[in-house]
Amino acid sequence: MESTRIAEQAEETGAPLTAAEEEQAGYALRALTAKPGDPDTALVSREWLALVEPFFELGWAMGVRTGSTGFAVAGVPVDGATVAHAFAQLNGNRAARLLQARSLEDPQTAGPSIWQRVRYHGSLSQSHGCYWVSAIHALGDPVSMVPTLRYDLCKLRGATPVPVVTSVRRSSLTPLAEWLTAL
Repeated sequence: MESTRIAEQAEETGAPLTAAEEEQAGYALRALTAKPGDPDTALVSREWLALVEPFFELGWAMGVRTGSTGFAVAGVPVDGATVAHAFAQLNGNRAARLLQARSLEDPQTAGPSIWQRVRYHGSLSQSHGCYWVSAIHALGDPVSMVPTLRYDLCKLRGATPVPVVTSVRRSSLTPLAEWLTAL
């Protein structure tokens, strides 16, 4: 019980990141995200680097201070797939936030939701009519990093969704104030 302490008596230990740790972490992050053969070109936007840099610095300092960056991995660079996966996860989280923000918009201007009734008036004139949204796909745009949404539409035969039109742009839909509550 000697190591048990009362919360009020706990001492704060540690120190903020040093300028040297921040510099080393910045150099390592730029090296990880640099285009092979062109260290002055990053494979991710400045926005993404600014977003992850504080966490990268924190992880870097924690690894250095705990000795977890020992010689076991010295001289072995992190592979590009691992770096790309980390940024893809970050982008996936951003897309989820964007989709959530869109759901809070004005229903007349926001895109439809799953199992909402819509009127289709797109380029396939033989398919014009009212359908249910059965799927929403977020397609990544590597330039703007903003996902483009596409919608799959179906009609119902009993309780069975039957696909009618897929990969529909938002501009080809008019959301209706009608939602399916159960299949």
